[in-house]
Amino acid sequence: MTLVLAYAGTDGALIAGDRRTLVARAEEEKMSELERRLYSGEVRTREEFERLVEELGIEGYVDFHDDREKVWKVNDEVLAGEVGIRSARGVRRRRVYVTPGAHAFVELEGDEVRSKRFGGPALIVEGPKVVKELVSEFLEDLGRPDLETLRDSLDDLFDYVASETILVSREYDSYVVEGGADPLARARLQSAIREDVEELRRYRRQLAEEMLKHVREAYDLLKEGEVGEVVEVGTEEEGQGVEDEPPERRIVVRLADGVEARYWGDVVAGPGETVVMAVEDPERVEPGDRVVVEDGEMKIAKKGVPVKTGYSICRARD
Repeated sequence: MTLVLAYAGTDGALIAGDRRTLVARAEEEKMSELERRLYSGEVRTREEFERLVEELGIEGYVDFHDDREKVWKVNDEVLAGEVGIRSARGVRRRRVYVTPGAHAFVELEGDEVRSKRFGGPALIVEGPKVVKELVSEFLEDLGRPDLETLRDSLDDLFDYVASETILVSREYDSYVVEGGADPLARARLQSAIREDVEELRRYRRQLAEEMLKHVREAYDLLKEGEVGEVVEVGTEEEGQGVEDEPPERRIVVRLADGVEARYWGDVVAGPGETVVMAVEDPERVEPGDRVVVEDGEMKIAKKGVPVKTGYSICRARD
C-alpha cells in the first residue's frame, strides 16, 4: 500500500509519498487474502477493514502504521521514492528517481540492481490500481500540471485519496528540486543511482551485523547458573531496565567468571565488572548474596527474591 507521486518536469522535480504500511504477525494464507481484498479496492474505511479481519478469522496483530518514509532526497538535484512489487521470486523494490527533465526506474532484488529504465519529462504515479485511479481523478481537474501547481495541490491530493481508500495515509513526505532541465540530466541520474544503491548496501550490511549480534545473544543467554555477587544494596547508579526503580531497590552486581551483560547485542560489562540491577524486596538482600538463574528465572540464591534487569545476561565468548 503506497502512493508515490513523482514529477520530472522542465521546470523542476518533485516527489511525494504517503507513510502507510500494514504491519502484521498473523497466518500467511489469511494475510494474503486480506491483502488481495484490500488492493481490490473493496475496503475503504477502518470499519470495513476491521470487519474483514474478523470475517477472515485473522488472529494475532494486524494494523496500519503511518511512520514509514517512502521518498527521500538523494542529493541536491535528484529525488527518489520506493514501492514494493510482487514477482514470481517474491517482493522486490522498485525505485523511481527524478531530476529536472529526466526520470529513471530501478528494480532491485535485495541490494542487487535487476533492471534500469530511463526517460525524459514525466508525471509518474506508483501504487495499487485503485490508488492510481483516484490520483488520476484528482489530476483531471488540474489540467497539465506544472511544478508549482503540483506542490500547491499535495495537501488536497493526499486528503482526497486517503478519504476514498484505507491504503493511503493523509500524512506524507515531499521534496522539490527547482531549476530547468539540461543535457546532463541523465548523467546526474546515473550518478545518483550508484550513490543511492551503495548507501542501501551499507545499510543492509549494518542491518545484517545487528541481526547477527541478536542471534548470538539469544544463543548465549544464560539459562541456568551463577550470574554474580551482590556488592552493594541501594545505589544512585543507573542500569538498563531499572531506571524507574527507587535507589533503595537497586543493587550492584559483580559478574561471575564466564558471564557478561549485553544491551542490543553489545557487551556493556564482562566478567568481574559490575552492573546495576533491582530487587522487589531489598530488606532481604545483602552484600555477598549470589545472583543466579534457576528454571529460567533470575533471583537471589537461597532466598528466591526476584532480580530485574534490562541487560541480557550471557555466557562470555572467548
